[in-house]
Amino acid sequence: MMSNDPKPAARDAQKILTEEFFIARSKILDLAATLDRLDRANGSVDQLQQRKLLQQGMEILLDDQPDKAKRVQLLMSRPYDPDWRKNYGLH
Repeated sequence: MMSNDPKPAARDAQKILTEEFFIARSKILDLAATLDRLDRANGSVDQLQQRKLLQQGMEILLDDQPDKAKRVQLLMSRPYDPDWRKNYGLH
């Protein structure tokens, strides 16, 4: 059944940026601190899958394509397994 309700009005980009800037800034700083700790640590994680996923996620954030959150979520998630209950012993 189709709704006749009009689409909600898009929010103002400047207002969103003003409201969310410090939260986003904090998240970027957290990620930068994690990467700094990895750089200072003994050993290398460059070839580990988790490090590669972080790199790919950051590349998604910097590209000019839409749906960044969805694409990062899909990147970081396991593919759906219809037998997941069985595979985890949750019959």
